[in-house]
Amino acid sequence: MEYILLIGTFESIFLLLLLLGKKNKSLPDYLLGVIFVLYAISIGSVYLEIQNIRNNFAYSAIISSSWVFLFLHGPALWFYVKSLSDREFRFKPLYLLHFVPFIFFSVFHYFNFINLTVPEKIRFLENDLFKDEVSYKITVLLIAVSTISYSIWALDLIRRRRDKLMQQYSKIEDIDLGWLRALTVASLISYSVNVSLFSLDMIFHFATYNFLIFLTNSFATVYILFLGYFGIRQGNVFINKAGEIRESRGKSTLNGPGSPLINTDDNFIRTLIRDMELKQPYLDPELTISRLSEMLNVKVDFLSDVLNSQLNQNFFDFINRYRVGEFKNQCTLKANSHLSIMGIAYNCGFNSKASFYRAFRKFEGISPSAYIERVS
Repeated sequence: MEYILLIGTFESIFLLLLLLGKKNKSLPDYLLGVIFVLYAISIGSVYLEIQNIRNNFAYSAIISSSWVFLFLHGPALWFYVKSLSDREFRFKPLYLLHFVPFIFFSVFHYFNFINLTVPEKIRFLENDLFKDEVSYKITVLLIAVSTISYSIWALDLIRRRRDKLMQQYSKIEDIDLGWLRALTVASLISYSVNVSLFSLDMIFHFATYNFLIFLTNSFATVYILFLGYFGIRQGNVFINKAGEIRESRGKSTLNGPGSPLINTDDNFIRTLIRDMELKQPYLDPELTISRLSEMLNVKVDFLSDVLNSQLNQNFFDFINRYRVGEFKNQCTLKANSHLSIMGIAYNCGFNSKASFYRAFRKFEGISPSAYIERVS
């Protein structure tokens, strides 16, 4: 039955080799490779530990050696998601703090267990005596805090990435964060199930330690498949590089204190609404907040602040609300009777059916076809 752990180990190694053979590897690819290495070590160590017990502890050096690596799983996931949610991500000395729990518990494990004689280790493990130790319960709790909190933290990085995109762009269909969110949610579920099993066992004592580590690492074997499928395929999480460089330059070259910057928010909002209605910049499907701020002769930060604090919406919703309004006008014109719903939508600045229908339902509460039937 434990052969599933062998499968998980070789699965991790195979996916690592597959990843290393990938052309044009990026930083996220290498960080994903680190995750595969960690899973290969963790799952492989558990398999060896179980075999060691069955062979009367023939290899004392590998007795209870796998759990320490769990303190690296959370940071590895966080670094991977961070590198995918921030194109400018670079390692900083401060990030070394992520490895403090692993180092601390490695040292603790050495003096508390590895340093024992072989007979002492065997006696300690044979009857699960260590499960009654306070140190064991604290360790289980801290592993739970580490793995679950890092998964939640990674989800927050993805959320902030999406929020940032919606502050800057009027279309985000080309940016695929769904796979990364699904991968991280799967990680959270996997760790939560594992933590729940160990926590319940501390209360009800329903399983041996070896069975628990076998079961939880079996779940990890399934998760590795999920991780490999999405991680190696890696959907696009960035606007094309040239576009992002253009946006960052736009911020630095916008008008300074000597420019004709509108002094009051109220005056600016009137100017903004007038230009939106007369110049209709929202018809450009590639419109960004940088382009609109240049047109209005203001700084990006100022425009973003007005949209968020005064109009209570991000740039993405602000532009798509105008596009929906334009669709409502154009769909009633006889001149457009020969066009399909999407034909009109494309003329209004939308560039995908999914984004159009999602925006229309959000602002109008009904589908575009239902709206046309109602006003016809």
